[in-house]
Amino acid sequence: MFPALVFALAAGLCFLGLTQFTHLHPAAIATPAPLVSPVDQRASVTLPLIQEFSPNQDDRPANETIDTLIIHDTESPGVSKAQTIANFFLNPSSQVSAHYIIGKDGEIIQCVLDGKRAWHAGPSHYRGRTRVNDFSIGIELVNAQTGKDPFTDAQYNSLIALTADLMDRFPIRYDHITGHHNVSDYPTIKRDPAKNFSWQRYLDGVRKFRTTYVVRREPLTPEAARGRLASLILPPLKL
Repeated sequence: MFPALVFALAAGLCFLGLTQFTHLHPAAIATPAPLVSPVDQRASVTLPLIQEFSPNQDDRPANETIDTLIIHDTESPGVSKAQTIANFFLNPSSQVSAHYIIGKDGEIIQCVLDGKRAWHAGPSHYRGRTRVNDFSIGIELVNAQTGKDPFTDAQYNSLIALTADLMDRFPIRYDHITGHHNVSDYPTIKRDPAKNFSWQRYLDGVRKFRTTYVVRREPLTPEAARGRLASLILPPLKL
């Protein structure tokens, strides 16, 4: 009787604790904790994420595994801020979104929770599967897509940290990280990211980051982030 009573009490406390957590932090449940060992000795890095959720999203198919990461650029000459692109994603008539936007200054805005389906890849296929939005996460880098507009150090820095975090949370392999042009059914039109994006710098940086650091997310409302730009940018890391 006694072990059963202890189990019942523990289950009740867990239920109450989960209910309380859900009430206080509903958004946190949609993103799983990192798939790392509890004895992980890597240094912790705080990754601020400004959350402005787009209406242009829906549910993924039931039991779909998130295992692919798609890198985009915004093809937006003259734009430098992530907020400019977020404003477009916030418009229901745009019918487009991505999970994350990274501005020229490294600021990250999250527009769709990881567990939801963003509308970023369009008609697409990858490794024998269609409807890439179903199983992927999309990241937009603010860039003119001219091949001459540089992707900034701050953008690489934030992209590397965000990618490392997503790889800790989901079964995303390096060979499942690719550009929009590699998955689109219209690769002559969808050419992002631009040719001057350095895949070697990016992926080498992710590998080095994952051996040294583990990410601690800091979700922020736009109001909480206002006036804190300097603190929202990841400091240079030793990669």
